[in-house]
Amino acid sequence: MTASASPLAPSHSRIVQLDGLRALAVLAVFAQHALKAPLWMGVDLFFVLSGFLISCILLERKTQRQSYFKYFYARRARRILPPYLLLMLVSSLLFGLAWARHWYWYALFSTNIGDALNQSGHDSLNVLWSLAVEEQFYIFWPFVILLVPERLLGYVAAGLIVLVPVLRAIATPWFDSFWPIYYLTPFRMDLLAAGALLALAVRRDRDALEPFKPLAVLGMLAALAVLAWLHLHFPRFRAANTPLSNAGLYSVSLVLCTSIVVIALQSRGFVKRLLCHRVLVYIGTISYTIYLIHLSVLYAVWPLHLNRYLSAALALAVTLAYASITWFGFEKRLIRGGRGKATGARASSNATANATSNINATVNASVNANVARPAPQSRA
Repeated sequence: MTASASPLAPSHSRIVQLDGLRALAVLAVFAQHALKAPLWMGVDLFFVLSGFLISCILLERKTQRQSYFKYFYARRARRILPPYLLLMLVSSLLFGLAWARHWYWYALFSTNIGDALNQSGHDSLNVLWSLAVEEQFYIFWPFVILLVPERLLGYVAAGLIVLVPVLRAIATPWFDSFWPIYYLTPFRMDLLAAGALLALAVRRDRDALEPFKPLAVLGMLAALAVLAWLHLHFPRFRAANTPLSNAGLYSVSLVLCTSIVVIALQSRGFVKRLLCHRVLVYIGTISYTIYLIHLSVLYAVWPLHLNRYLSAALALAVTLAYASITWFGFEKRLIRGGRGKATGARASSNATANATSNINATVNASVNANVARPAPQSRA
């Protein structure tokens, strides 16, 4: 979600419809927490988007043989750390320093491990588990892309998609609840691998995804039908902590989220106009900070004892205001301005713009060618 929340290049070279998709993802997460809507898949959509966008950048950097690790990790730090540190400050002021008892999980971006072990601070910080999953995945994935020949990377990504559900099933008896399976990176990295596989497909063949658009629509509808049926008839299925539920449910979510990304990339007509709407694009642009702060705002609003919908509306307004202030206050400058401070930084920025521009051109060309522990509210 961090990568997806960060503009990757000047606005003219971005895949704008993915901004709109990020907005829908973060609003789904907000609705889950604020209204108890069964939309936990919003985080999974962020994972697929992140895997796609980050892999696009890494593949382009590898091809251009420019600064690779230094550029990638410096860019991640510039994007992630300032809003993250500000969140920790705000949380400390609002809810105290309970997190400090387990400071190492927060310092090492390993809060998903802390959550799995019930070693965490205030519940409003539980949103950080997904950020930890991404950061842990991106410790090793840049090495995989750099060292594995591109013709074999697709097999690596596909292998993860197949093997991770098996791992979830095998590991189920190790835990007393489903939360460790949900939180820990080895059990969730199939979503990031799915995004990487899409990036590889688009990079190799600009028409690669067009034939799969009808299948993506079918996959999205089928996955939604399965999830809705399970929610209505087996509402405790996710919490059952069985090999079937842990292996199968998140794979259904993978089908849903991957299909949605394919549809967005190949979108045209009404769907593309919707995803490119300026409101959604703006919300998608600031979605990282929205995601970070929204649960803290909700926990600050809930003691007012408003009804659920008024609380949600007030929290959403405050969240959007906070994210807008931080975006224009410092995030935008750090992300966009930091790239032009030196010649090397300019070269990196141009390479990144080329990477996203190439992917954007690829997508557009394809389209034009018609080608059981109750979960606290804070947990996604």
